[in-house]
Amino acid sequence: MKVKLGWLPLLLLLTSCTDEHVLENAGFIRTIAYDTADKDDENLLRVTISIPKSNHQDAIVYSTIAKSDKNAKMFFDRQNNRKLVNGQLRQVLFGENLAKKGIWKHLDSLIRDPSIGTRLHVIVAEADPQNLLQRNDYPQGPTAGEYIDTLIRTEANSGEVPETNLYTFSRDYYDEGIDPVANILKEQKTSLIINGIALFKGDQYVGKIQPEERMYFGLLHHNVRAGDLYIDLKDDHTDGEQAALQFLSSHRKVDVISSQGLLNNKQLKVVLHIHLQGSLLEYIGNLDMKKQPDQRKLEREMQEAIQAKCKSLIHMMQEQQTDPLGIGQYVRNAVPHDVWHKMDWKRVYSDADISVRVNVRIKDYGKLLH
Repeated sequence: MKVKLGWLPLLLLLTSCTDEHVLENAGFIRTIAYDTADKDDENLLRVTISIPKSNHQDAIVYSTIAKSDKNAKMFFDRQNNRKLVNGQLRQVLFGENLAKKGIWKHLDSLIRDPSIGTRLHVIVAEADPQNLLQRNDYPQGPTAGEYIDTLIRTEANSGEVPETNLYTFSRDYYDEGIDPVANILKEQKTSLIINGIALFKGDQYVGKIQPEERMYFGLLHHNVRAGDLYIDLKDDHTDGEQAALQFLSSHRKVDVISSQGLLNNKQLKVVLHIHLQGSLLEYIGNLDMKKQPDQRKLEREMQEAIQAKCKSLIHMMQEQQTDPLGIGQYVRNAVPHDVWHKMDWKRVYSDADISVRVNVRIKDYGKLLH
């Protein structure tokens, strides 16, 4: 018994040496970016990583051309005097050209790494991702990685852009009834800007929601918590009649009207009901906001303008055969299991009659009444 106890301290010492992880010897990758490298060779990638320094004011940026991200990481390891780890990875950027070809095999590699969290931001870059990460002159943040992280989180918290992280993208990619989306990042002279929403068909980037349309997409895509909406009340934009809502909140409901008709190859009909309310921040027009009839008229005009804009977005998405709104999920729940699996959903979706009904309630008119 004494002999066994004598070996115990030695065993504990050996165990602690095996599991030892020294933070000072690790290089934590904050951002990774992928882009095409050669138009003549589709197998070559430009892979760029950003590693923040310990002072949190600078970052080390490595970039290389490789056939895979694993080959690139081996190359980066030979340059760095620390063990590169992914435990602090916060965003993955894809260049437009690569995103149009498909990004799943790169995301799949990240998903298989247990050290990477599912809240990793998935972003399409309308710029050279390498140059975007190498810049260190952004006044909004000491490093590009930190700046991008706070920018995306701030916008997502308001509900104006959807959550587009590794979890939501992979969830929607595997679900037959919805297609994933991602935020689009654009480089400016002194800053970065969210320049719309990327629409995917499977894992391929096929369409874009313009930045001025993202709140309309938000109303269609999810329940908005607290956003702002600026509305041109006339289609021709000639009379300048405009209204702006702030502290906007919304709730959507999807009704599948003719699910039984699908059994006889009839056209699918779907109605999206959107109920929204907010405070009137600004109104430019001829209505008198002190009069209740004019207030109700303004609500009706806003409803018609929002419906028209939402209908236009849906038509564009149907043309691209991308279903980021998850209409397929509701249809799948409304028809028998075998009918859904025999259905050519993309064709049914693109030919469907999808309408939008909007109800607007202005909670208060603020100082406009004074």
